[in-house]
Amino acid sequence: MPTNPVNPRRVADAGGAGGAGVPTSADVARRANVSRATASYVLNGVTSQKISEKTRNAVRLAAAELGYRPNLAAQSLATGASKIVLFVIPYVHLGELATLISSHLTARTAEQGMTVIVHFEGPASRAVIDAARDLRPRLVLSMFSLDDETATWLRERDIMMTTIFPDTGLATAVNEPPEWLQVEYLVGIGHRQIGYADTCEPGLAMLAQMRHRGVVDACRARSLPAPAYEQFSLDGAGAEHKVRSWVAGGVSAVAAYNDEVAITVLAGIRRAGLRCPEDLAVIGVDEMAINGSMEPPLSSIEFDTDAIAVHYAEVFADILNGRETPRREASSSRFLRVVERESTGMLRRHPDSILSRSDWFQFSKEPH
Repeated sequence: MPTNPVNPRRVADAGGAGGAGVPTSADVARRANVSRATASYVLNGVTSQKISEKTRNAVRLAAAELGYRPNLAAQSLATGASKIVLFVIPYVHLGELATLISSHLTARTAEQGMTVIVHFEGPASRAVIDAARDLRPRLVLSMFSLDDETATWLRERDIMMTTIFPDTGLATAVNEPPEWLQVEYLVGIGHRQIGYADTCEPGLAMLAQMRHRGVVDACRARSLPAPAYEQFSLDGAGAEHKVRSWVAGGVSAVAAYNDEVAITVLAGIRRAGLRCPEDLAVIGVDEMAINGSMEPPLSSIEFDTDAIAVHYAEVFADILNGRETPRREASSSRFLRVVERESTGMLRRHPDSILSRSDWFQFSKEPH
């Protein structure tokens, strides 16, 4: 079937959802010399209609020549199956982690023909239910577990859910949480009495509780004393007194809630006239870009955000394409690694050092 010559003015003046300068399905229909209904069926992948392959090819060629992009909401209505993933980011300070994961996830899911829409929760934001009602996503991915009302609403409408860091204490795609790796690493280089430096920032209580519980559980699993607990404000108030108390009580290493808290602990060590790592070793979480510029340079746990994105993109593709999702290997070696710097130094390694079991996690020592 011959196609009509492109009329740039017609395309530029086209109305509809696309707006000025954006080709619509009506433009594709005119270009392919077919009805709008036929063009819509082809563009939305509807296979229940009897349309010849010649006509389908003509529509596809017209769409390619015009640079047409499908309207995802209209496509989901036409086919009854959406390729939208709604990624819910909570109203908590997650540093660069949420941005990096969403960026990598957007790119990786696009390779699978899906679109990620990020929904930021907040005091004035729309509820997840409202966003899902309008967007009709096939999947909802959340950084943390959704509330019961939202989860029930999604489940009743057959919208699948998955969570990167569920508050269940069970292994997930990230398997052993970062706080477990902090403890395992510190034990592996010889520490036996560990302190935990928590955040006191508002809005972080949920994640803070999860990480504190993780450190407690990891110490118990290694038959260590319960971690000595202190909270730190990012302005450093009282940090030197808390650090002195730790050292006086025999604590030799600190696992911090994140890198910002770890940097506050480093400041407390300096103010107390102590040395890091000789008097107190410190390791954070998140691997911020500034860590190597700290004094001393800060060791941390790094998330491989691209590997996390690849993992979920593969799972999403299986679900969206109607394939049974296989049980995917999700060992922490794929998603987390220790980045060692001077803040933890190198003590005598024990025979049961976690570093000797390379299948548990990747170990990276930066050149000094």
